Amino acid sequence: MTISVIRTVILYLLLMIAMRLMGKRQLGELQPSELVVTLLLSDLAAVPMQENGLPLLNGVMPILVLVSLELLLSGAMLKFPPVAKLISGSPIPVIRDGAMDASALKRLRMTVEDLEESLRQQDIFDVSQVQYAIAETNGHISAYCYGEEEMPVVVVSDGSLCDWGMRLCGMTEEKLAQYLHKKQCMQADVFLLTATKNGPHHLLTYADVKGGNP
Repeated sequence: MTISVIRTVILYLLLMIAMRLMGKRQLGELQPSELVVTLLLSDLAAVPMQENGLPLLNGVMPILVLVSLELLLSGAMLKFPPVAKLISGSPIPVIRDGAMDASALKRLRMTVEDLEESLRQQDIFDVSQVQYAIAETNGHISAYCYGEEEMPVVVVSDGSLCDWGMRLCGMTEEKLAQYLHKKQCMQADVFLLTATKNGPHHLLTYADVKGGNP
């Protein structure tokens, strides 16, 4: 009994450290890769907890390998935007300028009832009030209603173009280049740039943020 308790405590502490290393997210905010790792960790930890005859190291090693892979993948996603897009995908507008996008709903395998349910959870009971609704990469629906200011979207993040944001606000690479030239700024120097349909909205360079390095 004592051995089982000690093994459980060790595995509990190891999993707590692992989750801390993977970052702070609520369950509903997990990206697909993080959700897979979380489910696998729970299964891997259950085996050495229940099997006292199994050497503890044999149960710990798969956990360490899995967490290491997740940290490496997270680093690659942070450094290389195409990797992040491949693993997590991109946000998908399902309502644009007040009009539902049936093809986007079909691609997401989401019914109109699913969409309306997500909106009701945000205290939006009339879909006609919604100007934009976007399915985020974690499955959450973000809604933007009429009566508010023009919705800004990200067009450049960490020096890389955000394709879906540029399409949503109608920004072209030519317009972006002209704006950056006017600001005497290179795209690689941009930490964050948001835009609306009326044009660029807010610019932050690496020089504007604490600890910013391109």
